Amino acid sequence: MALSHNSPALFHQGLPARLRLVVAAVSATLLMQLDYHASMTQPLRQGINTVLYPFTELMMMPRDILIALGESLRSGQSLREEITKTREQEIARSETLLAMDKLRSENDNLRGLLALQKSLPGATLAAEVRAARPAPVHDVVVIDRGSESGIKAGDPVINSAGVIGQVSRVFPLTSEVRLLSDKQLSVPVFLPRLGVRGLTRGITGEDAFELRHVNLAASIQIGDVIQTSGLDGLYPPGLPIGIVTSISESGLSPFPVVTGKPVASVAVTRQVLVLQSRGAKQ
Repeated sequence: MALSHNSPALFHQGLPARLRLVVAAVSATLLMQLDYHASMTQPLRQGINTVLYPFTELMMMPRDILIALGESLRSGQSLREEITKTREQEIARSETLLAMDKLRSENDNLRGLLALQKSLPGATLAAEVRAARPAPVHDVVVIDRGSESGIKAGDPVINSAGVIGQVSRVFPLTSEVRLLSDKQLSVPVFLPRLGVRGLTRGITGEDAFELRHVNLAASIQIGDVIQTSGLDGLYPPGLPIGIVTSISESGLSPFPVVTGKPVASVAVTRQVLVLQSRGAKQ
């Protein structure tokens, strides 16, 4: 007869498993309610939290590093975008200011031309500088008026600041204007402070001219004003030409080398007046 491995029912101990589960659940619920109202385990939880806090922070460190790195990258990108945006805004504002300054200069020049036009003898014609034609031996610009508008070679050209130059060649719709800095242009001038006369000769490519055939006894000074004398019958007397910028001795001539700078510039304002029918020369 084989021995049975099962214990006799007489030796069964304890409660059934389901009953134990119910007892455990009820006990846990009662303990949680008791702890909730009496906070009996609060010191224990605080102690455990204090002990585990460094380990928790250590485990969270990679996450915090990644978050900080991401925020740094986003901040750097945002900063670069902000700098780029600021630069674009500054460029836009600068362009707007330049355009406003240009318009203001052109308006001031137009008002000056209108006032000057009323005081000039003879007919005048408004024109606009369209292009520059720099060359090794000439300083020339092109205006948008030609023979169909009554322009003739030799007509003086001025703006509100003073003399620009003189018409050198005429086409049906455009004309070339030789500037004061062109060495082939000479204008009789007068220095009102000293009461002496002279003749300009352009220095091509330097936006300047020489003052020639000046009285040796004249004590010319840097900053002296130079005006048209009107002796050529082309330019009305008293128009601003330029100012004296340098004075030096000349070993080849008894006259001093006096250099002046034009007061009028086509680089600043493009509107000009052409003085017509004043004995134009070819």
